[in-house]
Amino acid sequence: MTTTTISTSAGPVTVAAESPAPGLLIFEVPAEVSPFSSYRWVLAHHEGAALAAFESSAAAALAAEGVADLADWSRNAMTAANQISLGGHVQRLQAVLTAAGGQHPNA
Repeated sequence: MTTTTISTSAGPVTVAAESPAPGLLIFEVPAEVSPFSSYRWVLAHHEGAALAAFESSAAAALAAEGVADLADWSRNAMTAANQISLGGHVQRLQAVLTAAGGQHPNA
């Protein structure tokens, strides 16, 4: 297991994370951060950009499996974003995240 640092209104917080695919991370948002949200599990790029939030680690893992082949997530975030948009995969990315129960991370 690895760690990642997330930004919160109270400052940066380091959390445990797992990497279901190269360049992707899944982590749980601490209870004191957005305490009223049931979407506690985040699928994110290794540089920190969140793709979506989920109600369970299993849902986040399912989404990671579905998006793993859309880009080389081990590259920087801009390169991965270009691979998705220029490769015509935006709708597939959105469909996979939604099908797994994902919600925009800032919702």
